[in-house]
Amino acid sequence: MASSSNVAVALVVMGSVMMTTTLASAQEQFLAPSALRETTVNTRVHVPGLRLEYGLNDRIGLGAGYMYARESRFPFARMNAMVRAGVGVDVTLVVPSNWERIEGGTLYGRGRLSGMGPFGGLTLELGLGVGVERRGVVPGATLGAYYAGEHFEIGYFYQAVLQHDRPAWMPAHHVGLRLHLPVEAK
Repeated sequence: MASSSNVAVALVVMGSVMMTTTLASAQEQFLAPSALRETTVNTRVHVPGLRLEYGLNDRIGLGAGYMYARESRFPFARMNAMVRAGVGVDVTLVVPSNWERIEGGTLYGRGRLSGMGPFGGLTLELGLGVGVERRGVVPGATLGAYYAGEHFEIGYFYQAVLQHDRPAWMPAHHVGLRLHLPVEAK
C-alpha cells in the first residue's frame, strides 16, 4: 500500500511542477505577442543540470548531468517555438527511500531531442551506460519520454538491464525530474 501512495505523491508533485512552469513560461507569449521571432535563430548550448529520479520500487536517484546541444528558435503557428537536440552524460547515485545508504550508481550517455512552444513540449531520450555496485558493473539502456520546458523535463523512463539478472536497486520503471541551465556556447 505504501508503494501506491508514493506513486500518487510523485504524480501530484509532477503535475504541480508541470502546471506551474507551463503557466510561467506561457506568460511571456501572452504578455508580449509583438515579441514574436520573425527569423530562425540557431545556437549551440551547454546544458548542465540536476537529476531527481523515483524508481517505482522505492529507490531514489540523485544526480547531475551535462548535455551539449543545438537549439533552433523560430516562429511556428504565430508562436515562438524551439527545437533542442544534443548528447550528454548523466551520473546518478541510487538510495533506498529510507535514505539508509548508497546502493549503487549509474552512468549513462544519453541523446535527447526536444520540441517546445510557449506551453511546453516533448523530449524523447535514449541512453546507454552502466550501473555500478559493490559486486561489479551492470550494463544498461534507457528509453524515456518527458514533458519539457526550456529549463526542465518531467516524465517517465524505462531502464533495461543488458544481462540476465536485474539488481534490486536498479528498477525498470522511473519517474524523473530534470532541471537544466542552458548556457550559450561561445
